[in-house]
Amino acid sequence: MDSIHENNVDATTSWMFPIQVLLGTIGHGEVEACSISKVPDKLRKPNKDAYMPQVVSIGPYHRGSGNDILLMMEPHKWNYMLSLLRRSLSQAEEENEEGEIEDGPSKVKICGDTILDIEYLVRASYGGNIQSEPHDLAKLMLLDGCFLLEFLRRLQEYKALKAGDSGDYDDDPIFQSPNKVLSVLSDLFLLENQIPFIVLKKLYRKLFPVPVPVEQDHRVATLVMEALGYTSVVPTSGAAHLLHLVYLSNVNQEDRKKTKPAHQELERCATRLRACGVTIRPGGRSNMNQFGDMFNLEIKFNGGVLEIPQLRIKKSTEVTWRNFIAWEQSRIVTSCKLTSYALFFQGLICCAHDIELLERVGVLVNESGIGHEDLLKLFQTLCEGVDNMDWSYSDDCAKLNSDTGTRSLRKWPIVTWHNCRHIFEIVVYYWKNWYTILRKEHIPTIWKLIGVLAAIALLGLTIAQTYYAVKSSK
Repeated sequence: MDSIHENNVDATTSWMFPIQVLLGTIGHGEVEACSISKVPDKLRKPNKDAYMPQVVSIGPYHRGSGNDILLMMEPHKWNYMLSLLRRSLSQAEEENEEGEIEDGPSKVKICGDTILDIEYLVRASYGGNIQSEPHDLAKLMLLDGCFLLEFLRRLQEYKALKAGDSGDYDDDPIFQSPNKVLSVLSDLFLLENQIPFIVLKKLYRKLFPVPVPVEQDHRVATLVMEALGYTSVVPTSGAAHLLHLVYLSNVNQEDRKKTKPAHQELERCATRLRACGVTIRPGGRSNMNQFGDMFNLEIKFNGGVLEIPQLRIKKSTEVTWRNFIAWEQSRIVTSCKLTSYALFFQGLICCAHDIELLERVGVLVNESGIGHEDLLKLFQTLCEGVDNMDWSYSDDCAKLNSDTGTRSLRKWPIVTWHNCRHIFEIVVYYWKNWYTILRKEHIPTIWKLIGVLAAIALLGLTIAQTYYAVKSSK
């Protein structure tokens, strides 16, 4: 056994191993090579925290990062794993009242061996560069996979309870409040915080076996959709991980368009469009969902009316949206529709004046509690660092950019007032930045402030003295 273990360790450290791993996944219907990748620095720059787990770490990338909050969640993962095993044993007892039932340790061993059997597929999902020893990697996948499955089961049950009733989860630190649940969910949809979806499917089939072929077993995907409140039916066989599955529920992959270099296509903001006679109103279904972020991307412009489905901004929206974009930018064959959607809003919103207009007509609903200044920053930086977009809104943007014809006297006051507000916001923004730099670098203490004020006073007195000296000499 020791020699076999040593051979496994040597294999995983061989320079050929990642190549063998990735080649072994070509044509596999359930796994995408390099599907769980690191987010590039140029995408991280506007908001690094949007790609880092804040409450719970899933997978190898952020495990052992030294974050105390992430470490505090590890014991709860084991509790969740034990709870899931109990569910499995309880269901087995109900279905096999007279037959022989496997015990907990046997179930754990079966699950662990199952993950060891797909070790190459797991490594391929991370690009073949995970250096963990096979049994350590299997243990990590087993723990995190069971945690995710039990969390989704509890979330499904939690939603069925009456508002304010915590049910049987009084001692569960996650389900003590909806905000805590949202914090965990936000972490579960980070690109770097994923495990392969095939791990969840394999574990679920071992714990809750059913007499149907693997390709027809969509129970995990159904569990995710129901727990998160998504009603759309999505193809589940090709989902690489949870983020990808939720992405598929928001984006119609059948309507895939070719990509092109990313740039802002819409040249007129919401206020300018209104001044030119364009009517902006909400259209399509609302994206109301308590726990999942939903994006209806069907923007339409016809007959002078721009219909934009209502966009509800929640605390988790920025994180989910940024990671959807990071996923699109990491895949060559994926349509970049959410990137194009973000670029459309970047052109639609140039200042807080536009946010107020979109809120007034019902296109934007701000449930996050953040102010207009932070919302503006969100829309203006969502696509910073992106390389690709698609043609989803190109035709509509071309029509909106053309002169829509209103030449009434009403147009010029609107545009003038909008420009004045925009300039004022820019001046205030830079003044705040300069003031912040001044406080941090030049007057961080009261004594330095006194010194700066004294220097200014001395400079004023010197100028006055020079002026009067020159004046008296004439």
